[in-house]
Amino acid sequence: MTGRSALVSGAGIAGLAAAIALGEIGWDVTVIEIKTENTTVGVGLNHPANALRALKALGVYDQVVERGYVYRGIKRYTQAGDLIATFEPANPDDVPFQISMTRADLHEILTDRAVEVGARIELGQTWAAIEQNDAAVTVTLGDGSTRTYDLVIGAEGIRSPLRRVLFGNAYEPRSTGYVCWRMPVRRPADVTHSLYYNGEQVKATVINLNAESMYLLVVQQAPPAAALDRTRLADELSGLLAGFPGIISDIRASITPQTDIHRGPLEVVELPTTWNDGRIVLVGDAAHAVIPHLAQGAGMAMEDAIVLADELRRHEDDVPKALAAFMRRRLPRVRYVQEEAHAILLNEMEADAAKKAIFAAGLGARQERITRRLAEPA
Repeated sequence: MTGRSALVSGAGIAGLAAAIALGEIGWDVTVIEIKTENTTVGVGLNHPANALRALKALGVYDQVVERGYVYRGIKRYTQAGDLIATFEPANPDDVPFQISMTRADLHEILTDRAVEVGARIELGQTWAAIEQNDAAVTVTLGDGSTRTYDLVIGAEGIRSPLRRVLFGNAYEPRSTGYVCWRMPVRRPADVTHSLYYNGEQVKATVINLNAESMYLLVVQQAPPAAALDRTRLADELSGLLAGFPGIISDIRASITPQTDIHRGPLEVVELPTTWNDGRIVLVGDAAHAVIPHLAQGAGMAMEDAIVLADELRRHEDDVPKALAAFMRRRLPRVRYVQEEAHAILLNEMEADAAKKAIFAAGLGARQERITRRLAEPA
């Protein structure tokens, strides 16, 4: 069946993936984005094997391989620089174990693909009111115009306004009690693996993004707090990195007040049973934000898009039936990822050094087990 239309609110990873997936099955898709410029926020991200399969399904895998960095493994150290464990995984038969890249590159790749499949992207546009009945959704946009769609997809991120419209304030982002820092860094040619340093209160990791760049990721235990003034970010991050050796010490020495530093709380969103109300559905972080300890945020969002399109196709564009089937497939998988990621966070930040070392030594096997589980169809 053709002639169906969808509105996607949000032009991030989830929204662009939804536009691509629905466009590929013949839907007419409009993406609205409140920002006036087609940009993204953040530094880098990792694509585990299941995310790479999603990128294949979206038709952009080759571009990701070309612009990213194929993961070779991770070396884990104590804060003093003593090697705890080295993990060098075997690649699955169909894709690498993991590829990392800059968020800007992924955003450009997905944007180009969405336009290629026919999606329209309207910048500086948002919705003002949404009403629905059994047959359609009527959307009043920020410019006062009114449009009607068969489906509305909320891909607005962790602080989704549409989630509040559908479900009230009951499912606002929940703090994990930790804060994450990210900072882009030039990659030395001899750094081939991710490097992880496990401090008593702070963990510091460097992750390669491409041939020229990598990024520093720091996790600290900290209560929810107001965002730091940019003038304080450099001093605060330098303080957290004091006492770390090697490349972390080198990065610390490079920090200036002008350094591009990103800091934010680690939060999750957990909707209990469904992500939709009628013909309006949430995807990505709006529905199920997950902390980065399995690198699954983007992967889960892209899988949402692919499964949603698959169920619309399977149910011949019967939206209510497709959304019910979509939830049956997605909810258990996303919950599994959220639970595993949170368990890794708690183990990595364990205060007992002996327990932390045991966990670090076994993390590679755990990651391989998770990779095998997520190789199952989404």
